[in-house]
Amino acid sequence: MGRCIYGVDLNPLAVELCKVALWMEAVDPGLPLTFLDAHIREGNALLGTTRAVMGDEVPDEAWAPLEGDDKKVATSLKKRNKSERVGQEVLTLGTPAAPQGVRDAVEALDAAPDTTATDVSEKERRWSALLASEPWKHAKLVHDAWCAAFVWPKEKAGPLTEAAPTTAVWRALRDGKTAPAKLLVETTERIARDYGLFHWELAFPTVFARGGFDVVLGNPPWERVKLQEQEFFASRDDAIAKALNAAERKKLIAELPVRNPELWNDWSRESRVAQGTSHFVRASGRYPLCGKGDVNTYALFAEHNWQVLGPRGRAGFIVPSGIATDDTTKDYFQAIMRDRALRAMWEFENEGFFTAGKGHMLRFALTTLAGKDGVVDAADFMFQGQAVGDLDDPQRHFALTAEDIATINPNTGTCPIFRTKRDAMIAVNIYRRAGVLLREGDPDGNPWGLVIRTRLWHMAEDAEWFRTRGELAHAGWTLEGNRFVKDAQVMVPLYEAKMAYIYTHRSGTYEAAAAGERPHRLPPPSVEQLADPRYAVLPFYWVDGREADARLDEVWSRNWVLGWRDVTDARASVRTLVPAILPRSATGDTFLLAMPSVQPRTVAFLYAALCALVLDYAARQKVGGLHLKAHVLKQLPVLGPSAPNTPMPWAGAQSTLDWMLPRILELTYTAWDLQPFASDCGDDGPPYIWNPERRFVLQAELDAAFFHLYGISRDDAEYILGTFDVLERADVRQHGEYRTKRVVLERYDAHAAAAAGGKPYVSPLGPPRRAEAGSNR
Repeated sequence: MGRCIYGVDLNPLAVELCKVALWMEAVDPGLPLTFLDAHIREGNALLGTTRAVMGDEVPDEAWAPLEGDDKKVATSLKKRNKSERVGQEVLTLGTPAAPQGVRDAVEALDAAPDTTATDVSEKERRWSALLASEPWKHAKLVHDAWCAAFVWPKEKAGPLTEAAPTTAVWRALRDGKTAPAKLLVETTERIARDYGLFHWELAFPTVFARGGFDVVLGNPPWERVKLQEQEFFASRDDAIAKALNAAERKKLIAELPVRNPELWNDWSRESRVAQGTSHFVRASGRYPLCGKGDVNTYALFAEHNWQVLGPRGRAGFIVPSGIATDDTTKDYFQAIMRDRALRAMWEFENEGFFTAGKGHMLRFALTTLAGKDGVVDAADFMFQGQAVGDLDDPQRHFALTAEDIATINPNTGTCPIFRTKRDAMIAVNIYRRAGVLLREGDPDGNPWGLVIRTRLWHMAEDAEWFRTRGELAHAGWTLEGNRFVKDAQVMVPLYEAKMAYIYTHRSGTYEAAAAGERPHRLPPPSVEQLADPRYAVLPFYWVDGREADARLDEVWSRNWVLGWRDVTDARASVRTLVPAILPRSATGDTFLLAMPSVQPRTVAFLYAALCALVLDYAARQKVGGLHLKAHVLKQLPVLGPSAPNTPMPWAGAQSTLDWMLPRILELTYTAWDLQPFASDCGDDGPPYIWNPERRFVLQAELDAAFFHLYGISRDDAEYILGTFDVLERADVRQHGEYRTKRVVLERYDAHAAAAAGGKPYVSPLGPPRRAEAGSNR
């Protein structure tokens, strides 16, 4: 045990508890406790460096200003560092991870016996002597100083700036040309303590002399590196923690220097440490794959585990399944697939595994990696497991190669989430038939001419523009429909994602919500309200119409917009992908905009494709968390813009678009405020009357048609519909049966029969009803 087990923890108490646990596990009566101090170490396992990372210089990126730094001082240090890197002699071999004498001493220490109390005492003495030796202290100072450069204090010019470990200073320290300045040593040692700097190759030199660890195990913390305002102030300042929005919270924080200087100092200190940590993991080169985006410690540990793995080693660790599906970790997943290092990834939903966060919302993956001498051609995957016994079901496992993943997710290389082997087979066929909506890096990869905007209006950063109903009424504005007017000025609604749904821009309204409250789910309008083509849902906020137009004019000229909900839940929602067409207005950052350059009639087909159940099935296999971001939408298997021009097999001489468009418009154009969309599509009549039963059949006809367009067999269509568990439960509650599945399959069969018989399909629906002409307010 004393020779084979190694561990590192930032918490000194955890280090001692680990030693106690190991002693209790391996205690042998009559023998003293094993010496573990050299193997169970205190430090931040994520913050440190290696010989390869340091190279022969301190990178210019190290000198970025942090919280409390002076930008001019930071700039001067960056310039100094850059000039010192140019024209300097480069030592090809660099500095060894640990001096040979240190490595020999550690190896001898490991080999020494500890079978008697005297032996253990001698090992403790030798270990203390090693840590006090000049070779060890010098090597540690070199590593610490390189890391310290990234968080060096830069408040003002002076002695501290002169002592900063820029490239020339650090090289001189490394090479022992001159004695290091006292201020350099003291500041570096303080930073090393504050950040818990820990250098694995230096700490365990014998392990890395052999190429790394044979086994790496871990259940690392899942924490964002960025300091979270609400979490920090939750137990310190209730007003800040419960502020209405981020803008108000930042305003209250800015008042702390006067209102509560002590709390301000605590906040500033913690902010700098968090910012410094984030800066190091992003800029140092220690984490080239995961040190980006909103960095989370679990991703850094996943990369670290691979870094320290020996050629014939195995790493097994528990991390959120987002390590394989999220955009911020795509480089890591691509790398372990490209290098064939991933042997298995088995995802479980937390249905009783841990005491906190039970349910499908918390998902974790048992991830196994192999060293370079143990690679495999295809990794074994399982997703959405709920019990360990699921591992015994062969249908729950599927194998994917890097080539398969490139077909399904060509832009990100992230892993799709298939529940069964059959899902994987169906999905691969769908993608081979349709490709993806937008293939990045391909000059012909954007056939829809799609432009995506994710935040024309940010709910926190743009809060200064927002006005509530009470504020506008108090200022003399008059509400007309869902717009406020005053002296020829207009305040337009700020549509939030929860106000719209599939084939309706009027699914949620704030008019029935309690005053001042913003519920997670909005009350829906009544059927009577929806049947009124003049009815418009009310938002919580309004914004200046001129500003709303100005922001949209930069990217879009139509008087309507197409977009989709960002927030979703692939396991608990009826639908995962929720697109909608809205009147031209302002939209919050949870409703992302997709703006194609094709003609509006063809956009209508794209909208219908995004609403189709078969595409929702594909979307569910891409969403690992609670967001459907732009990178997910781009990689959905959407048929190209030539598809609507192909003949519809059951519609005689009609094209696919000619057969679909009347149905799409009847579902979408139910209110006067979407007249511009209908007009652009060639429909100049009044809106269609809202009829829930008729709308249900229209959607079923379109869903069945898209199953055919994607080449989905009848058996596979039935299987796909059977995977919509939440939809099925909702149908059974309301209708006593899975009505959607039955009716879609009936329409599928009717389409197929018409096509086979060479006769046009006859809808069970009669002609649609429209509102009275001229009733637009």
